[in-house]
Amino acid sequence: MADKQITVAVPEDRVPEFYAWFAAFLAADRAEDTGARGPGRGRGGPGFGPGGRGFGPGPDFGFGGPGGRGRGHHGEAHAWTPEDTEEATWLLGKLAPPARALFDLLAGSPGERFSGNDIAARLQLDKGAHGVAGILAWPGRYSRKLDRELPILTEGREDGGTDYYMDPATAALFGGPPA
Repeated sequence: MADKQITVAVPEDRVPEFYAWFAAFLAADRAEDTGARGPGRGRGGPGFGPGGRGFGPGPDFGFGGPGGRGRGHHGEAHAWTPEDTEEATWLLGKLAPPARALFDLLAGSPGERFSGNDIAARLQLDKGAHGVAGILAWPGRYSRKLDRELPILTEGREDGGTDYYMDPATAALFGGPPA
């Protein structure tokens, strides 16, 4: 079936959340193609599993993962730990150049918060702060594949924008200074 372009308005402060949800939605669609149950196809639509707990169990979508393990979605995402160097290396290798530049910026300044507009200017993104949120869709999907949270944290700003940052321990995994 052909794709259909759909445009929807999303509140500015929820754009990163929307992109993460949309990545799960696409993963669920892929699961249907294989006849398996995708992430959170329970009540509430994609991204909301039984009891509203978020991503549900799903198949191995063939991303491979570190060492070809291909974990699939097995439940709750976990925080990154110092032992996750192999997973971090794999994730970095999967990133498109704009996403890699974002990871390098945030890992190089652990704990420092950057506004979406500041990041967009530094990375020369045509779509501004919305482009930053868009960059996170695939890294979010790959992180879920590893049963890990997105290593980039977000926080709403009083002006309605979003700040992005990486905590020091996670930044060390992604090439930043030791925590």
